[in-house]
Amino acid sequence: MLETIRETVQDFIAPELKTHGVRLENLERRLDDARHSLEQRSDDLKSSLERRVDDLKGSLEHRVDDSKDLLRAEIRTLEAKMNARFDASDARFAMLEGLIRNLTQQVTFESGLRERMASLEARLPKQ
Repeated sequence: MLETIRETVQDFIAPELKTHGVRLENLERRLDDARHSLEQRSDDLKSSLERRVDDLKGSLEHRVDDSKDLLRAEIRTLEAKMNARFDASDARFAMLEGLIRNLTQQVTFESGLRERMASLEARLPKQ
C-alpha cells in the first residue's frame, strides 16, 4: 500500500506540484516585470513632470521680469510727468512772485505819489 501511495504521489501529485511551482515562478517573473515596468513609468513620469515644472518656472520668471520692466517704464513715465508738472508749477510760482513784486512796487510808488500830492495840496492856497 505504501508503494501504491508513493507511486500515486510520484505519478499525480509530484507533477502537479512541479507544474504549480513552475506557474508560481512564472507569476513571480511576471510580477517582477510588471513592477520594473511600473518603476520605469514612474521614473519617466517624474522626469516629465520635473521638465514641465522647470519650463513653467522659467516661463513665470520671464513673465515676472517682463512685468518688472513694464512697471519700471511706467514709473519712469509717471516721474517724468510729475517732474514736468512740478516744473510748470515752479514757473507759475516764479511768475506770481514777479507779479506780486511788481504790484508791491506799484503800490509803494503810488503811496509815495499820494503822500507827495497830499503834501503839495496842503501847500496850495485854499480857495
